[in-house]
Amino acid sequence: MQIKRHILSKTIALLLAMQLFLIGFQAKSRIDRGNSSIEALIWMIQQYIPVLVKIRSLQDKREKNDSLKSKSKR
Repeated sequence: MQIKRHILSKTIALLLAMQLFLIGFQAKSRIDRGNSSIEALIWMIQQYIPVLVKIRSLQDKREKNDSLKSKSKR
């Protein structure tokens, strides 16, 4: 069970990293199409915020689960 959870965590981390990379790639594409750097930066920030919120939520869940496990072992 622990191995499955570890693989799932690594997979989620990889997918979130890919999503962040793609946002950056799309921002570069927007600049190449004529958008200003500032417009692209604002768009990137708007795209990054939900991803960062999701990462934080997953981190909080993981910490909570780890805390519950350590309490149940006592």
